[in-house]
Amino acid sequence: MSAPTRTATAVPVRTVTSAPTRRQTRSAAVQRAYARRAQRTGRALAGDLQVEAGGRARFVVLVMVLLGMALVATLWLSTAAAADSYRLQEAQTQARDLSERAEDLGQRVATLETAPELARRARNLGMVPTGEPARLVVLPDGTVAVIGEPTPATAPAPLVPPPPAEPVPPPPAEPVPPPPAPIGGEG
Repeated sequence: MSAPTRTATAVPVRTVTSAPTRRQTRSAAVQRAYARRAQRTGRALAGDLQVEAGGRARFVVLVMVLLGMALVATLWLSTAAAADSYRLQEAQTQARDLSERAEDLGQRVATLETAPELARRARNLGMVPTGEPARLVVLPDGTVAVIGEPTPATAPAPLVPPPPAEPVPPPPAEPVPPPPAPIGGEG
């Protein structure tokens, strides 16, 4: 018994072309279809890696720009807040000064409205105080009755300064003596 011997049979050899050359021959529509299929299955093609790296760089630049803008906005807002606090302090100081002035003016008005001050100012204007005034009273039947005797106000006699005294004439001037005669007959 002999064992069957195997004879080698020729296996057809398939030629493999490189991937880059095959891709270069594909049309744009086919490349898009393969790219969509790769996205669905989660695989990335070699060309997609380059696109993904460029997209990542763009994203990093975008994030850096946004952070820079946020930093500038924060600095601007803090500067504006500091300026506003200075303006607020100035406004509070001004309000305090104005309230003090209003209080002083209120005191001054209250002083000028007192009875003695009003009487003094009235006398300076030439007004005179009245005596006992007459009063009108409306009676229950609707008639008006005068209570008291109305009298006109009389001004006190003005203080007249005394007339000036007669001017005193200056004393007569004494005659001036003649100058002394020169001694020794000069002249």
